[in-house]
Amino acid sequence: MAGEPELKSATRQRIVNPLTLAWGLVIVLLGLTVSWVYLSDDPHTELNDENADQAEHEQSIAEDMPTIPEVSTPNEFPVTVTHETPTDVDQPSMSSQIALKPAPNENLLIRGDNGLKPALGPDGLIAWKEYARPFSGDDQLPRIAILVTDVGLNSKSSNAAIDKLPGQVDMAFSPYGRNLQTWMDKARAKGHEGFLMIPTEPLNYPDNDPGPHTLIADLSERDNLLRLDWALSQVAGYVGVVNHMGSKFTASEEALTPILNDLNNRGLMLVDSRSTRFSMAARIARRLGMPRAMNDRYIDNVITTDEIQRQLGELEKTAKTFGAALGLARAIPLTINEIAAWAETLEQKGFQLVPITAIANRQPIK
Repeated sequence: MAGEPELKSATRQRIVNPLTLAWGLVIVLLGLTVSWVYLSDDPHTELNDENADQAEHEQSIAEDMPTIPEVSTPNEFPVTVTHETPTDVDQPSMSSQIALKPAPNENLLIRGDNGLKPALGPDGLIAWKEYARPFSGDDQLPRIAILVTDVGLNSKSSNAAIDKLPGQVDMAFSPYGRNLQTWMDKARAKGHEGFLMIPTEPLNYPDNDPGPHTLIADLSERDNLLRLDWALSQVAGYVGVVNHMGSKFTASEEALTPILNDLNNRGLMLVDSRSTRFSMAARIARRLGMPRAMNDRYIDNVITTDEIQRQLGELEKTAKTFGAALGLARAIPLTINEIAAWAETLEQKGFQLVPITAIANRQPIK
């Protein structure tokens, strides 16, 4: 009998108080409500169908684009970004954006393992002359050419470069871009000559990697020609090529000579981007009798209005001294707007803005 109260006490502890049960249900319901609100999408932030499609498209482009490595050497395009807002400029005069003849010419193409690539044509037909922008200017006035690189990687920037810049400004297309032939056709319709960027090995490769088809100094001649073949087949209708990076590759005469031989035998022009002062590209091209031009200034190594304007001013000095000058810039909004505004001032300063083919072989090799 002494244990009976203990048994009754234990029995009472098993009985669930109705009030406690009610409060428990309230707490559970509150928890479920909070979780539902937290995990649910905000209906006001959902994209409509058109925006969703656009976002998906831009994401697919970003995934297909090569990673642009950070560059450490001054001539391999380091980036100093500021938050300056570019000022839009008026569209260039229509007279400068006269459409070039349709390209490519099927007589200047040959089919290879990766698709169509340039070849010499019949009766002396040569790509760099056939696809060139016609030019007739004053031989007494200094000539300045501009090449905008990385066209085809970003739709907005590529459109801005093609639409806003005078037709005399040339475009360089990355072989890693999408729909390159569409970009080439649009550029030529606005008067721009096209060049193809050839990825070449920098000194700090692979930390600085121009992409999977990079020409490497230590690879065999055959392997580099196979990589070159791939790049040349990505688009058609370009007047020539420009090396992308290449501070190591272009300094190697042994590696570079067979590449330039191949390009010369296809009737193409060379732009030596001079990513290093030790580049042999222009010298070898001269020896081969290959049409050539050399970069004198990287216009937007530092992406500020003041620095871009300063580099354009230095380009004018070079042109005045040697009669011709070439500057390289990237398809960046601030750069595009600054070049477009600067181009409007050249005539009154006594300079001619010209396509690169108009300065072929006119620059002293430094």
